[in-house]
Amino acid sequence: METRNEELIENAKKRAREIFNTKRANCAESVFRAIYELVDNDLPPEVSALITPLGGGIANRGENCGALLAGAIAMGLVYGRAKPYEGSLEEHRGHLWDTYSLFNQLPHRFNKRFGALNCWDLTKDHIYGTEECRQSCEVIIGETAGMVLELLLEAKREGLPFEFNKNIITQASEATGMSIEELIEYKKKGQPFPISRGNE
Repeated sequence: METRNEELIENAKKRAREIFNTKRANCAESVFRAIYELVDNDLPPEVSALITPLGGGIANRGENCGALLAGAIAMGLVYGRAKPYEGSLEEHRGHLWDTYSLFNQLPHRFNKRFGALNCWDLTKDHIYGTEECRQSCEVIIGETAGMVLELLLEAKREGLPFEFNKNIITQASEATGMSIEELIEYKKKGQPFPISRGNE
């Protein structure tokens, strides 16, 4: 089984790079399309048009890498909330925070692997637009698709939730003295955290 998973991950990497090398897909589209082809979903392939603006760190602005952003969105094909009005509010919100714990892993692993999240930082040593930069981006695209599929396979095997890495609830944890786990329980119930600016 492990060998099969490794093959699937390698296929994701290879396919994302192939799509990018057609020069008809940007970084974001390449990652999204590779994962789209490998997972069951009910969406038409044209949905990849929604990913187009993410290329180059959102329309070449150099913000979060388009491959990273598209990878997170591609994970939503499997774990996103397709029917938000079904079930109780608490079930709905509990599912959200369980899936957030999975999605949270991708930027953590991406940053660990590449040392940055922003396109600006990832491309500056290669000069955007050069062949050297394109080759570097191709590696990032392939590796990101591999990370996404690896995480999806881990979630299928181990289940949710994952342990959160860096996240913005840390701010509230520091302000309230409550643990991140306690605060997530508030979020799952749709309740505000027990603190306000006036209480500090």
